[in-house]
Amino acid sequence: MQGLLRLSAVCVVGALPLLPAAAVSEEFESAPERSAAELLPARLVSGPDFHVVDPVAGDGLMNHFVLESRFGTFEAYGRQALAVRVQEVAALRELARTSDVEIVAGGVAQGVQSEIKTATNVVTHPVETVSGIPRGIAHLFSGYRARGEEAVAEAKKDLQSSGDSTSAGGGESTVARTAEKGKRAAQSYAERYLGVTAAERDYYRRLAVDPYTDNQLLRDTIRRDARIRAAASFGIRFVGLPGIPGIALTQRAVDAIYNEDPAVIRQRTRTTLAGYGLSAAEIDGFLDAPNMSPTRQLSLLTAAAALKGVAGRGELFRHSIGLTSIEEVQVYLASVALLVQAQAHAPLASIVSGVRLPAALAADGRFLVCAAFESIYWTEGVAQLEAQLRAALPQPARSAAREVWIAGELSARARAALESRGWELHPQNLPP
Repeated sequence: MQGLLRLSAVCVVGALPLLPAAAVSEEFESAPERSAAELLPARLVSGPDFHVVDPVAGDGLMNHFVLESRFGTFEAYGRQALAVRVQEVAALRELARTSDVEIVAGGVAQGVQSEIKTATNVVTHPVETVSGIPRGIAHLFSGYRARGEEAVAEAKKDLQSSGDSTSAGGGESTVARTAEKGKRAAQSYAERYLGVTAAERDYYRRLAVDPYTDNQLLRDTIRRDARIRAAASFGIRFVGLPGIPGIALTQRAVDAIYNEDPAVIRQRTRTTLAGYGLSAAEIDGFLDAPNMSPTRQLSLLTAAAALKGVAGRGELFRHSIGLTSIEEVQVYLASVALLVQAQAHAPLASIVSGVRLPAALAADGRFLVCAAFESIYWTEGVAQLEAQLRAALPQPARSAAREVWIAGELSARARAALESRGWELHPQNLPP
């Protein structure tokens, strides 16, 4: 955490002229520890085979939940991610009830390992182990221009290396290296997501969980059980579970996730993205982005379609290509969903480039940025990230009325600090 704050401080040096004089020496607050019952509806606090560990730690933007279950211990960044994990525990419980595959904490039969964390210190000391801002979240506050400059610098370096190699009479060209890099990305994506069979997708559908989940234990269990059932030529009947939580998809998109080969979805997506003005290289980058599963891609496509009439929707996909972690992807997609809510509230004219968080200009000239953070406190780290965000704003946004749409709640100090910096706040009530 300290290392992240030092890095953020370096990034903010150029933004200091934007800060009010009082902000440089102001007092900050710490995100308090809170009980799960205070933060969550009862259905997410505990249930059959699981409970959320107390106390719950926050990082100034989100709460870090630790869910302990008979199948292992899961971490969830924010309430929406927790709801997904609770649903997956219900699916594991249903599989354990009806399946011949033994499910144990940390793996399934024959010792298949999962990515679920079972370290005792996570359960015993959740605050000490999960209180920092995750990798990638600070990245959302930086300017999109910065990534472009880095790409130009990297390209120049490649060209220089290529020239040196050519003059030496050997070595592969920049074009060849770029092609090989793209090939490896596509192969990695295919290995991670495109191997889900139709039989497995049917399991996921009946269990109402994402067939492209990063819950490795659930994936291993379904893959093994689906093979056993297929070999025995008989089916399985599950108790119906609620729909996938936190995923805003049309029925057509839901049907595609469960019923269509992901390779077919990819081909259709290519056509759609070309219609948004993305280049062939950008389309490849989006389709092969390691943290953008087919479900997450469809979620972003659904949101873009809901913003019909808003110019520059291709920027939403361009910004998503560089997302660096699962937590960052989750927050980004939830932030795009807030943008859809804002469009329903008042017409938007265009998506704004230059800002990684989803941002837009309204038809009346207002500038909106959407940040799906659930529990905001005015910590030193949050203050630095806010300054970094303002430094990244394009020129039209600096002179326009500025709004920030937030998913959850703010402390009184955070509200006052943001309003003093020119932000009009639109916090949204979390669903029950």
